[in-house]
Amino acid sequence: MGILKGQVALITGGSSGIGEGIAHAFAQEGADLAIIARNPLRLERAASKLREHGVRVLTFSADVRDERKIQEVVREVISTFDGIDILVNSAGTGRYAPVAEMDLDDWKTVIETNLTGTFICCKAVMPHMMERKRGRIINISSVAGKIGFATGSAYCASKWGVIGFSRSLAAEAKPYNIRVDVICPGTVDTPFPHSPAASELMLEVEDVVKAVMFLLSLPGRARVEDIVMHPNV
Repeated sequence: MGILKGQVALITGGSSGIGEGIAHAFAQEGADLAIIARNPLRLERAASKLREHGVRVLTFSADVRDERKIQEVVREVISTFDGIDILVNSAGTGRYAPVAEMDLDDWKTVIETNLTGTFICCKAVMPHMMERKRGRIINISSVAGKIGFATGSAYCASKWGVIGFSRSLAAEAKPYNIRVDVICPGTVDTPFPHSPAASELMLEVEDVVKAVMFLLSLPGRARVEDIVMHPNV
């Protein structure tokens, strides 16, 4: 029996890259899944593979910036699966340009997707987890949330924000037995639009998945600072 048998996980960005890798690991461990992404064709392709593990899978074509839609998604997942045990915020995007040349719409897209989208999804699940007095939230930030690089102002700001937001949420969630963790990977070999500063040496999706599974194996009493992952150079 998988270690997540009987649990329900909601994963944003679940149709590709890190999110899809996490979804497959959860499915292998028996979790029922709800995955959110914007591309319906990729969603159905991912869901078809996930169902091969014998788990139930819901798909939602949605933008994490759309608060009303995300709230609808959370309500439907709770209604169908009787709860949400794990939320993974993996949806993200990148736009890169010097500050003097950064288009305001590109800035807003990055901040609203990476940071505000994480806030919206956490806000939507928190009342449910608080009522149940249990839950796990894992937010995917980045090494870019720890350091800055030229042309990365929007991306770095969004990922720094995810770390600060997650630490504040963790303090609010702790009395309700809800654990909030953050993973900060370096460059990962995915279709994600990498920055000009990205290293040619990359992590694999599997590396990030292992970090997620490690966090889920920890008891609530164990304190872990942000997990920062660099390629082995």
